[in-house]
Amino acid sequence: MTTFRFALVTVFFVFLLLIVGGMVNPTGSSLACPDWPLCYGHLMPSAEDITNPDMVDNVFFEHGHRTVATLVGLLTIILAILIHRDPRSKEQKDLRKLGYIAVFLVILQGVLGGVTVLLKLPMAVSSAHLALAMFFFCFTIYIAFRLWPGRIVEGNTRAFVAPRAWAMIAGLFVYSQIFLGALVRHTESGRACGQEIPFCGPDVWPSWGPAQLHMLHRYWGILAFTMVVVMAFRVAKVTQTYEKPFANKIVWLLPALGVVQVVLGFLTVTTSISVPIVTAHLAIGALMLGGCWAVYLGLGPQADRVRRA
Repeated sequence: MTTFRFALVTVFFVFLLLIVGGMVNPTGSSLACPDWPLCYGHLMPSAEDITNPDMVDNVFFEHGHRTVATLVGLLTIILAILIHRDPRSKEQKDLRKLGYIAVFLVILQGVLGGVTVLLKLPMAVSSAHLALAMFFFCFTIYIAFRLWPGRIVEGNTRAFVAPRAWAMIAGLFVYSQIFLGALVRHTESGRACGQEIPFCGPDVWPSWGPAQLHMLHRYWGILAFTMVVVMAFRVAKVTQTYEKPFANKIVWLLPALGVVQVVLGFLTVTTSISVPIVTAHLAIGALMLGGCWAVYLGLGPQADRVRRA
């Protein structure tokens, strides 16, 4: 139980890191610390260390992001140690591998963050940094699920093959939408259509690159939201027949989050990328991704395997 609770704490701080990291770009703080892994040559830079006085507030966001990332790295290492020492890892040997993979992923994420700074924000690396962050968030959710004692249930797993497929498809749509959002952010296409909604001025499909990417993000968001709603109904229909309370509780939150996400998307445009709005937009997107993944896991057959072990 201690390992499971620590895994939940790790998931929370990974989500917090996503939020803190989401504030770096819209505040213009990505290069506030010109060096890496230190910031102006110090672990904790002071106002006197910062050569550009106009960047003092920006250093707060960038260095705060690095600080939380370091904390997440330490939590991941501790979690891997706890998993290694957990008695269940002797029966489920892949648990230890999950801990080691988590450590590898968090190190890789840190290296990508450093490369992003040292190479002055290349679009491909910056987008990969966010994509890996979302993958790592889902991976820690999976670890927490594997450690959750309450997942030992009985049931007909064949009935959940189709609903699980829908959950996976909806999750992939949400993940690709988040990646498109990263491309919009790092190519500075967020203002390509001004404050015009629902289209880019009079154009349903504009004629130039940044605006096209911006509109692709909007259209794909509608498609992703539709897939989430369809998935929710398909999953709920099955969970009413077979007892899967964990998945049933989460799945009905996803369409509501989708509505909030659409509203936040419109507000992001009409407020010219307000920092609180765009940060909330990223956070809700991460929750939707994690929710789809949790539904997929909650409908899975892993519990039966644990019972036999």
